[in-house]
Amino acid sequence: MKTRLALTILAVILTLTALTGCSTDNNERQRLVCEVASVNNGAPLISAYLNSGSDKIVGTEDDFYPIDSVPVTFQARALNSQMVLPENGTYSWFHITRYDLTWHPGPNAPAELTDFDVQGGLVDVLVPVDDVAVTSILVADRGMKEQPWFRQLFDDLVDPDTPPSSFNAFLEFTFYGHETGSEHEVELTGGLSVNFYGAIFDN
Repeated sequence: MKTRLALTILAVILTLTALTGCSTDNNERQRLVCEVASVNNGAPLISAYLNSGSDKIVGTEDDFYPIDSVPVTFQARALNSQMVLPENGTYSWFHITRYDLTWHPGPNAPAELTDFDVQGGLVDVLVPVDDVAVTSILVADRGMKEQPWFRQLFDDLVDPDTPPSSFNAFLEFTFYGHETGSEHEVELTGGLSVNFYGAIFDN
């Protein structure tokens, strides 16, 4: 019984770590440790079919159809305080080369959201020791937003006989890279909540 309880607690801790923070599971063996410091500056993403523009009214000339990218901030540090890595030395940069995106639909989200998972997306980011680097990752393009299940959010919004609808999901990021001077690839993970709506009115 105690063993089963311990395994259950461990599973919960690992799940919360994956959902709310950043993992360096196979990263701490490196001279240079890199982490995902934040995704979208720690805020959830609001993804909408249409942006109502500055007048906040749907159906006017300033409406536009957005795509959604989020900033991802990485930070790098030496393995420990006793290790000194020169700023322009062999192991002084962490090179991120590719990424995966994995959608985890919420209770009301369409299962088809996972059709937009990304495997092996290309990225080229160098993170210097004791510093940060930022890149932007596309997470929702018009190809996604013109799917019937996404367009339905907008149709429900403008139909006076239908209550507005929405759904949410969790988007998991996995980045792959290595310290300069080494070919050993490690994984960096992070994620964010995404809320889907027919339109947004806050610009």
